[in-house]
Amino acid sequence: MAVIFIVFIFGLMFGSFANVCIYRMPREMSIVFPASHCTKCNNPILWYDNIPVLSFLLLKGKCRNCGDKISLRYPLVELACGFLFVLMFFVTGLTYMLPVFCFFAFCMLVITMIDFDFQIIPDEFSVGLIIVGLATSFINPFLDTSFLQSIYGCIVGGGSLIALAIIGKFMFKQDAMGGGDIKLMAGVGAFIGWQRVLFAIFIAAFIGSIIGMALILAKKMKKRDMMPFGPCLAAGSLITLFLEQPSYIVNKIIMYEENLFMKLFF
Repeated sequence: MAVIFIVFIFGLMFGSFANVCIYRMPREMSIVFPASHCTKCNNPILWYDNIPVLSFLLLKGKCRNCGDKISLRYPLVELACGFLFVLMFFVTGLTYMLPVFCFFAFCMLVITMIDFDFQIIPDEFSVGLIIVGLATSFINPFLDTSFLQSIYGCIVGGGSLIALAIIGKFMFKQDAMGGGDIKLMAGVGAFIGWQRVLFAIFIAAFIGSIIGMALILAKKMKKRDMMPFGPCLAAGSLITLFLEQPSYIVNKIIMYEENLFMKLFF
């Protein structure tokens, strides 16, 4: 229990850094300088006003200097990062892969928020995923500690979205997939291998279709409007970490269908 709490606290701390990345990177600002400051009055945020979640609660969601409201998104992102780190602990246990997959979860969170706001995925994260995924493939149990599996995952992840982009362009006469999405799934594939990355794309498409239909029915979006797909890809990628190998799931489905067929016709 103590280990989980420590992992959660580390997640909150990285969640605070995630907020910096989410705000500054799409605006092409340095994530190092200047130090954290209020975006309204530009006064520096002192260390005791920069404690994840706790400072927000103590300040009642307002800047100490100018009284401007602090977005609820900041503590929510910190909490989300904390919970994601705990989930990664349940995926890897207290092993050498825990920080690797915490990095993976951190990237998924930041990419989700930036793509939601700006419909872009910074190369720093997608390329970073490719590099770290390939570099740690020798110790990654999701890849059977195989560098080749990581390469296959990278190619299949990026290649699948390239194929979808070409098909979408042909069918809808407009771009259906961004380059950021392609590089993202190449990075995800380098982490989880070709089978899981295909499953992640399938889950993302399912999530995206449900959200898209809901928005259309609510008249928040038109049929030909583009919606950010990065959050769906990130969600699908994280979900696959908690599922059995896709081949095992497919075999179970086939066995279930065979049994059903036998019961119905014999």
